[in-house]
Amino acid sequence: MAQTLHWLILLLVIGQFVVGTTAADLPVGIERLKLLTLHKSLGVTTFALVLVRLAWRAYSPAPPLPAGMPAWQKRAANASHVLLYGLLLVLPILGWISSSASNLTVRWFFLVNLPNLTGPDPALAALTKHLHEAGAWCLLALVCLHAAAALWHELVLKDGVLRRMLPLPSREKP
Repeated sequence: MAQTLHWLILLLVIGQFVVGTTAADLPVGIERLKLLTLHKSLGVTTFALVLVRLAWRAYSPAPPLPAGMPAWQKRAANASHVLLYGLLLVLPILGWISSSASNLTVRWFFLVNLPNLTGPDPALAALTKHLHEAGAWCLLALVCLHAAAALWHELVLKDGVLRRMLPLPSREKP
């Protein structure tokens, strides 16, 4: 379950980033609106899946990190996970506030309208839009760092950290 949620959330984040940056480059119009609706729908879905992932993690904690891992690496791993989860929860809320303050309703895949969190407020809309965009770039950087660390553990240290999150049958460490 943790593996499935991990990779599904990653795919959604990549999709959101691609759709969001593509939409930002388009002129105001129907194509941009469609992409932004998709971006928001993916954001709502990601938010919900992150909540499920956190609930699952409370029920089924992550396996311990390798015993020989230095304490600073364990602290860095824990800090990066806290930041990842924090951004994955805060970014959709910032986007929702930005939409609400822009007097735009967030629609989930054209099926459900979410209630606006605030009334029209151009200053709040501009602030939360800026924070949402900056946070998205921070999330992208953190995801890249997370992937690089996982690859380093797999290819250099060969300690099995990456393998435990891959959806493959478990193998003994070489």
